[in-house]
This record gives sequence, C-alpha cells and structure tokens, in this order.
Amino acid sequence: MKASLMRAKLAWVAALALAYLARGKVLRNPEFTGTVPERTPLDVQSDEAQQALRYVLTEMKRLSNQYRYLRLVNVQSVSKGSANFNGTNTFLDLEFDMLKEQLSRHDIIVFRSEDAAITGMAIDEFPQVKFRQIPDPDV
Repeated sequence: MKASLMRAKLAWVAALALAYLARGKVLRNPEFTGTVPERTPLDVQSDEAQQALRYVLTEMKRLSNQYRYLRLVNVQSVSKGSANFNGTNTFLDLEFDMLKEQLSRHDIIVFRSEDAAITGMAIDEFPQVKFRQIPDPDV
C-alpha cells in the first residue's frame, strides 16, 4: 500500500512539473552572440497574424498523424521582423493542446517572401503526444 501511495505522489509531482514547464516562456539561446533584429509587435487579429496562424495549424496537422488533434489554446505573442535574405518573418509564441490537456508551448517562425507569400515555417522543437490507447498503426 505504501509503495502505491508513493508512486501516486511521485506521479502527481511529475505531472505538476510538466504542467509548469509547458507553460514556461521559451528561453533565448545562450550561445547566440549577434544582435537580435528588431521586431514589431502585431495584433493577433491582423490579417498577417491570422494568415500565419492558419498556416501553422494546417502544416502542423499535415506534419504527422500524431498532431491530428492539435488545438490552439493561447497566442502569447505575435511579432514581425526582417528576414536574413529578403522578405520578412512572423514570430509566433503559441500554446497548443496536443491531446486531452497535453499542453505544449512553442516558438514558431513563419517565413514570407518579398511579395508576402508564405514560403515555410520553423518550430523550436516538435511536440510530443502521449496516447492513452494503442497507437494508430498509421502514425
């Protein structure tokens, strides 16, 4: 009985730690030595932000069958800055619910060409999804 109680407490502490880490702000790269390009904050309701959000949600679901239940929970920030080689970048700090309250926060960059067409995206790390049932064989 004591062992199962100890495991339950340990699981509770681990769940709290994961929830805390999922809500934390993504940290800057300590190895970066250059100057950070200026960014202009964007309103979440702006056309540019909405296009970037729509693109990210569509592409994330297309990346893997594991992300088919992905849902946008919160938009922490949206900003715009110049790209290294022509065009602009839209910087998104997003929080997703991957599946049944599995929160995951990510920094995403949406690349735009000079004529404002979206050409791709980059994500800081791929979200992990834990399924409760036997995994789908197509995943």
